[in-house]
Amino acid sequence: MLYGRTDELNKLNDYYNGVGNSFIMLYGRSNIGKTALLREFIKDKKAFYYNAALASEKEQAELLAMHMNRAGLITDYEMQGLMELSDDVSIIYTHLFKSTAKLEGDTKVVIIEEFQNIVKNSDAFMPVIDELVKGSLYGEKVVMIVTSSSVSWIENSMVSAIGRYALSISTFIKLKELSFVDIVRMFPKHSVLDAMAIYAVTGGVPGYLAQFSAGKSLKDNIVQNVLNNGRMLRTAGSDYIKEELRETSLYNTILYCIAQGENKLNELHVHTGFGRDKISVYLKNLIDREVVEKIYSYDKGGKEYTRKGLYRIKSGYTEFWFKFIYPNESQLEIMDSADFYDEYVRPYIYDYAKEAFVRVATEFIELLDSMNRLEIKISRRGRWWGKNGDIDIIACDNEDRYLVGKCNWENDVFSFSMFEEFMLNVNQAGIGKDYIYLFSKDTFDGELKNFAADNDNVKLISLKDL
Repeated sequence: MLYGRTDELNKLNDYYNGVGNSFIMLYGRSNIGKTALLREFIKDKKAFYYNAALASEKEQAELLAMHMNRAGLITDYEMQGLMELSDDVSIIYTHLFKSTAKLEGDTKVVIIEEFQNIVKNSDAFMPVIDELVKGSLYGEKVVMIVTSSSVSWIENSMVSAIGRYALSISTFIKLKELSFVDIVRMFPKHSVLDAMAIYAVTGGVPGYLAQFSAGKSLKDNIVQNVLNNGRMLRTAGSDYIKEELRETSLYNTILYCIAQGENKLNELHVHTGFGRDKISVYLKNLIDREVVEKIYSYDKGGKEYTRKGLYRIKSGYTEFWFKFIYPNESQLEIMDSADFYDEYVRPYIYDYAKEAFVRVATEFIELLDSMNRLEIKISRRGRWWGKNGDIDIIACDNEDRYLVGKCNWENDVFSFSMFEEFMLNVNQAGIGKDYIYLFSKDTFDGELKNFAADNDNVKLISLKDL
């Protein structure tokens, strides 16, 4: 079953059922579920599918021809003739994409995954795709879909790489991580607390979630699908870095530091011994690939109380890997995986889910806003990191009315004294407190419940409520 992709699937079908040809760019990090979405999209349609390899220009064209031959779009004789013209790749591409007219149905669906592997080595590909989308190769309707796992390349380099042909793209669809609600649906027999831990560990990445079983406990899933040798997730934390970047050892060092809480530039400089300029370049590369993010406090006032220049790992599984596996790999090699879990993971796994809880609370606020069930209509949103405490959720409307939120994950009970500390942070940040949403892993003390009962602008929400 495909979870959390209803909007994207509907958008693809809208273009399929719409008028005229379409050129769709579908992108997102590896394991985000692009292929699963496309598989669902074409399950009742005839389509040509090709996953572009890392290959030379000539080899790529030959591989594409071979796949079209297998799909019955070109004959063996045609394929042999095309290979004799291999010095002119544009002729090969033109013939191949003309042949997609043989696909059954009034609308031809053509899918090329990881198309950057073609474009980076060939100037002949995009002119032919442009002709296909314009209707110059044949008159029947075409839905052309290309995908890429290289988010940084799509957002920063693609337009300069393909030039004016970028104007042919009808729409961009960026796949993001699944929400907490999707995880709860995928693991209906798990407690909400365990579902939160799964969300924190996998980061909501569908390819990682696919390694987990709804019928296994949290411990068994992590032991069998993360810690055991030979499992994809055992090395996935570093594999993604290797795919995207060189100098892996230097990036590993920086990510390890951030995972352990050293999240300021000077702290990274002291720990690694790298120059600040060098670290800044590496951090930018990680930010471009959505592995790390620089976090900014909501800028309203109270600058003397604000922590600045903080970095954190954005990718949930990458943070888990560098926090629990990377520093303890030697023990993992010699210990039983279950024993390793009990010693190095189990005591800290729920504490690790703290940031995921903030994301879930934020999703909840955004959901209410989209359903027009929030007291304000959000125009700006952010967080505030203070020297004496943080504000996990800040939302403001065009009338300068504020909603502020605090998430309690560390303690079973959200106490009134914690609420008072939070209000002090709000005052230090210099923002309003028209509406206050308090989230707790478990419950709230009697004094805070009474206060909320007497103040309509204060909402108390537990993890079970979510």
